[in-house]
Amino acid sequence: MNSRFCCWGAPAWLSAPARAWAAAAVMVMLWPVPALAQDPSTMVRPALPVPLTLLDALTFAGESHPQLRAAQAAVGFAEIHLREVQASYGIDVTLDLQPRVASRAALRGANFENDSRYGIVVRKRLSDFGRSTSRRKAAATAMKGEELAYRLARDQHAIEVMERFFAVILADLRYQADDESMTVSFFRYKRLADRQQRFEQYSELEVKEREADYREAFVRRLRSDLDRRETRNRLALALDHPDQLSGDLEMPDLAPYSGREIPDYHELLEQVLAKAPVLAVLHEQVASARASLAAAGKHNTPVLSAEFQARDYAQEIGSRDQYRVDLKMTVPLMDGRRLGATRVARARNRLYQLQAQLAAAEYRLRDHLLEIVHQLQINQAEQAAAFAQEEFRSYYQDRSRALYELELRSDLGDAQAHVAETMWRSARVVFERALLWAELDALLGRPLALIQGRQQQ
Repeated sequence: MNSRFCCWGAPAWLSAPARAWAAAAVMVMLWPVPALAQDPSTMVRPALPVPLTLLDALTFAGESHPQLRAAQAAVGFAEIHLREVQASYGIDVTLDLQPRVASRAALRGANFENDSRYGIVVRKRLSDFGRSTSRRKAAATAMKGEELAYRLARDQHAIEVMERFFAVILADLRYQADDESMTVSFFRYKRLADRQQRFEQYSELEVKEREADYREAFVRRLRSDLDRRETRNRLALALDHPDQLSGDLEMPDLAPYSGREIPDYHELLEQVLAKAPVLAVLHEQVASARASLAAAGKHNTPVLSAEFQARDYAQEIGSRDQYRVDLKMTVPLMDGRRLGATRVARARNRLYQLQAQLAAAEYRLRDHLLEIVHQLQINQAEQAAAFAQEEFRSYYQDRSRALYELELRSDLGDAQAHVAETMWRSARVVFERALLWAELDALLGRPLALIQGRQQQ
């Protein structure tokens, strides 16, 4: 038996056409597969800038976050499945190697001779009468749905970063207000305690009341101080920098969200139902499920395929073909395990489930949209109230400072505490307005206004 092989693995004595087909088989086996996603452990995360701006935070909220990597991996899985389905009409090339020895029955004794055979088998599915077409449609729409889901996850993550960035600034302002309030409470308590001890001007009850106020103010300040770290930790996690807490944040410019007119709910509802990414994702999933149901219904359809064989034999016998082309029709006649009916039932229930999820999502979207519109209206009224409060506190602080200079007032702490409280309320109203508009833009499938404004510059 000749065991000499060419450099690429085919027997040297194989005919030229057969060697050519063997080379093609090797090329198919070496065809590249889709690249795997980057290992997160190998990613280099640049340090966060100081001070950290909101635009910087949105820029750092990129593809490395676990939530986005998971969504991106889902897109990769869908793409791989689509390629797998598309390959159902591909060409299969098989290298058939059968080295063996045999003894003819007509001869006496065991006279073994070389009866090896080698060949190339090429198979191609020609038609399965719509089954693969439905499977490709299901896979393609599923992949489109995953791509939309990834974009939705990216937009939602950007809004989450905005919310956590605002939370850090509000926590700092809250701490300033509570610190001013605690300082005022402490000095009031200390002054009464000193006068009660030295001059007995105040009763023990009055002193204990002041002390209780101070202790409560101290607890509030402690809680707000700890909240500063918690909000920074949440922001660091959202930016995929869990070990880097941003100490200095810059007050953001939210001009893109100012001066907007609140739209009518009913006019807005029609646009949202047509453009909302969350509904677009579910629509694609429903379409994919419907195509999968159609494919399941064609489980027992015939399969038409073609096959080409090129073979060499150690023993030349008249009945052996060196080349052969077959046209094969496979027709299922009986499905004893009822696989087809089971697949249809499973696919139909999956479709019904997604249709119900789509209807439920529309209901939730209607309610959520109405809530956003109402919150925008309330926020508009709160803006006017915050502006009036700012003006009042400004006049109050000026009056308190004048009284202090005239020695008609002992301290300015109360006025400063109220000013700090007003700053926190005003910032909260402005940040809430930006988040509401950002969420509304996301429901309409619009890009984030802050990032879009930066790209247009």
